[in-house]
Amino acid sequence: MRSVYRYTSTLSFHFTLLKGKSVFEVNPVDLIAIECLRVFEPDVYKEIARSKEIFTKNGSDRYGRSEDSTAALINGILDKATPDKREVVKEMVEQLFPTIEWALGGTHYSGDFARTWLREMRVCHPSNFDKYFQFSIPSGELSNSDLQEMLSLTADSDRFSSFILSLKERGILKNALSQFESFTDEIPLENGRAYIKGILDFGDYVDHESTGFTMFSSNTHAVRLAVWFLRRIDDLEERGRLLLECFKASNGISIVEHILQGDDNRREKSDADQILQDGEFEQLKAEFVKKLDEMSENSPSELLSHEHLVSFLYRWKRWGDENKVIDWLKLQTQTAEGCITILKKFVGKSSSQAMGDYVVKITTYIKLENIENFLEIAPIQEKIRNLDEAKLDSEAQEALKAFQDALQKREKGITDDW
Repeated sequence: MRSVYRYTSTLSFHFTLLKGKSVFEVNPVDLIAIECLRVFEPDVYKEIARSKEIFTKNGSDRYGRSEDSTAALINGILDKATPDKREVVKEMVEQLFPTIEWALGGTHYSGDFARTWLREMRVCHPSNFDKYFQFSIPSGELSNSDLQEMLSLTADSDRFSSFILSLKERGILKNALSQFESFTDEIPLENGRAYIKGILDFGDYVDHESTGFTMFSSNTHAVRLAVWFLRRIDDLEERGRLLLECFKASNGISIVEHILQGDDNRREKSDADQILQDGEFEQLKAEFVKKLDEMSENSPSELLSHEHLVSFLYRWKRWGDENKVIDWLKLQTQTAEGCITILKKFVGKSSSQAMGDYVVKITTYIKLENIENFLEIAPIQEKIRNLDEAKLDSEAQEALKAFQDALQKREKGITDDW
């Protein structure tokens, strides 16, 4: 009875710890079962707590172990149970972690189940696992309360966009957008106009460089959120009208650019799985060009400093008036300062790590042929020839060096291998 009293007491305490602002931060049924293991089978509990990778990765190919070796590890943990309770513990653990069934001769679950496990705050999802053992929200993770607030704010574009940008300030934006992908089907279709406009509004203000294991940026996750929601609208004409209305009402450009580019690629490959009908596709391209034409005339410095400038230039040139694009760029590069600003935008970075090294080496480079898609190199070279490098900021110095390195490589006949 003493253990039962201890169980009910600690369970109540942990329920209090995991009560969020508006919702519970874990799955209550899973918490009851995990707490049962902690009190009555502490050795099994401790081994599970230190074996997150094994218990949350759904399939042997995810972490390089064979089915036999993984099964041996899991059975070794189950063997720590009280002998006469082992089968009961095994059944409980399999219920808690369907992710390990494949290793014990059971089901291999598809990736779609992971979204359900995340939404339901199951312990078997890697984003939820630590909450059950730390009894708090781990650093860098999004709380269930935050996710539910995001869901409720999809009815208000301004509040949704502001909330997303607040997550950027907290340093958890990419993780938040990645997790919110699992909630796409939960967003009411009637929220479509507010939700899509909200995504377009914040899309230009989030990181767009692909980093990390998935190589997805926050901007890429935002594009996926928009596309996945749009695909829920079966009527392609209605889908296109919604996106066009939101695009006209928003100052954001990058999300629609990526959607259009994706559909353009599908058309080139004769892929029938297109997001937009031809009519809306052409209207959206025209609106994209119109926005850039107007920005180039009315706020050129804003366009010049835009994070997505280079990407915009390719689409603007292809879908709009090529001469207008090139003339505008020539105008922006009349001075050395303007040339440096443009060079900054064409800077790329690659990472490498030699075997045995603990530090990743970052290399900064410029591909001259990318610039030559729009401008001649010689005039830029001439305008920056007498620049005082010491007076430049670090980013400008980096761009200048990358440009000079590229020129030297070309002179030596060295081909870019980036």
